[in-house]
Amino acid sequence: MSRFKLPISLEIGIQNSSQVFLIGCGLGDVELLTIKAYNCIQTVDVILYDYLISEEIMQIVPPSTVQIYVGKEKDNHSKPQEEINALILEYVKKGYTVARLKSGDPFIFGRGAEELLYLTQEGIKTEVIPGISSSISAPLMANIPVTARGYASSFTVVSAHLKGSKINLDWIDLLHKKNHTVVVLMGLSCIEKIVKEAKNQGVELSKPAAIISNASRANQSVQLCTLQSVEEKALDALKPAILVFGDVVHYLKVLNTTSTHRAEV
Repeated sequence: MSRFKLPISLEIGIQNSSQVFLIGCGLGDVELLTIKAYNCIQTVDVILYDYLISEEIMQIVPPSTVQIYVGKEKDNHSKPQEEINALILEYVKKGYTVARLKSGDPFIFGRGAEELLYLTQEGIKTEVIPGISSSISAPLMANIPVTARGYASSFTVVSAHLKGSKINLDWIDLLHKKNHTVVVLMGLSCIEKIVKEAKNQGVELSKPAAIISNASRANQSVQLCTLQSVEEKALDALKPAILVFGDVVHYLKVLNTTSTHRAEV
């Protein structure tokens, strides 16, 4: 059973007439859900979820709610997007309220925008509920700030995959920027190509890097490395994971050293 319990004073319920909710479920820790996301999950009739939605979040779904697994794991989509859209529409036409649970935030490298467009074109009242994106919160969970004075004054979030399973390497030149952090989503499976292209473009092999797996979950792991060693480190990294490139990775090393010194005092 989940340890999560919403305070009674905040159990306000869903106060609108939306038929479909595209819910950002964040990293997977149920306590990082927004209050609105929690209330909605407790209230709807039908939930569609994929493999990135944690077991802890699924444990707060009422037993009476219809739960439909729709896959969406890379290279193993149990249901194509068109079928997911049709399923949502089918249940709405039967008079049910439907929630589509999305990992992270629905509009950050998810297909929330596509689903919203489809449902809007079908005349279905739909509400998008924001979630915490792993692009900024996964580094946070690892105590790596995407920006910090003296380390980085800007950051970029990219996806290593494009529509049609194409690999995106157009962002590699950003690794040359000083005082800049690059966060890469869905990059672990193509790390070999990322490293090869970075080397081709003359990126310094000493470029600090980090691999953050299963952020916020019980099996979270953080591996610190460099561009030179990131490919080797990726071999043992769990999924889902994000990549972080930039001097902010050094911040964690400084933090760890400071923490060790304090413990010794």
